Amino acid sequence: MLRLEHVSVAYGKHEALHDVSIEIPAARTTVILGANGAGKTTLLKTIAGLVQAKPRSRILFEDRPIENEPSHRIVSAGIALVPEGRRLFGDMTVIDNLKLGSYPERARADEARQLEKQLATFPRLAERRHQLAKTMSGGEQQMLAIARALMSEPKFLLLDEPSLGLSPRLIKELFATLRTITQGGQAVVLVEQNAHQSLQLADIVYVLENGRIHSSGTAAQMQKDAAIARAYLGLKAEPEKTGPAQVSEAAPAMATGGFVNPFARTIAPARDDMRHSPEGDADLQRGQTMGGFYNPYARAVSYDFAPKKPVPEAPAEPAAAHHESIDPAGGFANPYARSVEK
Repeated sequence: MLRLEHVSVAYGKHEALHDVSIEIPAARTTVILGANGAGKTTLLKTIAGLVQAKPRSRILFEDRPIENEPSHRIVSAGIALVPEGRRLFGDMTVIDNLKLGSYPERARADEARQLEKQLATFPRLAERRHQLAKTMSGGEQQMLAIARALMSEPKFLLLDEPSLGLSPRLIKELFATLRTITQGGQAVVLVEQNAHQSLQLADIVYVLENGRIHSSGTAAQMQKDAAIARAYLGLKAEPEKTGPAQVSEAAPAMATGGFVNPFARTIAPARDDMRHSPEGDADLQRGQTMGGFYNPYARAVSYDFAPKKPVPEAPAEPAAAHHESIDPAGGFANPYARSVEK
């Protein structure tokens, strides 16, 4: 088991992690969710010994403290990191990159078997075993980075944004390979922005927010959490049930025959004291949104109000007059201009 107790990390005056305590079990997949800048990468680098934690922070691996160990000893102990950006040796072949992964003494004796195992797990690498790493596609390079880390026979594999910059097809292939690895009993700690895919693999989920643990639980619990679903899964909370009158008042205002302005406030029904006042009539004719913004592209908003008194029917105009008049029904109106009265 890998356990962090009250781990805090700072870059100068900026504290990236604050009092983080988590338990990462063996032979399970642990996913770390969080927005950009939440401290996810710092968390993985601290475990791997690339970033020094503050005093009184403790990192226990199999009940042995490793917070002050150098990174190469942490790798030898059984923790391997696949960093963001892959960090391959571009001018070396696939095989040479893989052999560098067997640097720990306990992995050297079994290098040949591990090499064949990784080439079987990643068939694309077997096809390109003599190709230079820098000439491979992004997805192939990511597979090589993961295989190189697995060459050290780690007990815990730390993955930092493995799908970054990959196409949807390659992401699907990558996660299919990760599923094969996790099903084999490999302990994986995954930092990934693709929450949908990572939750398919997760046994335990931790959510980091501003360097602190915000929540934790199983993948099923996280998917049911409304706040997590909105923030990381793109799901909306179910709308509250309202009565008929409330639904009518809460309905978004649609300009008659035109577009809805997403930045404008909802056009509220006219008040009784505005229906029969010159100021109110002028505001309604101009399409005023009752304290909100104007939509210059929407047609004028009309209200079907009953007049105070009967309006005498105007005499019929000659056809020529109709021809000369401009009918605004099919065009756009100026929301700032008052109606022209004849």
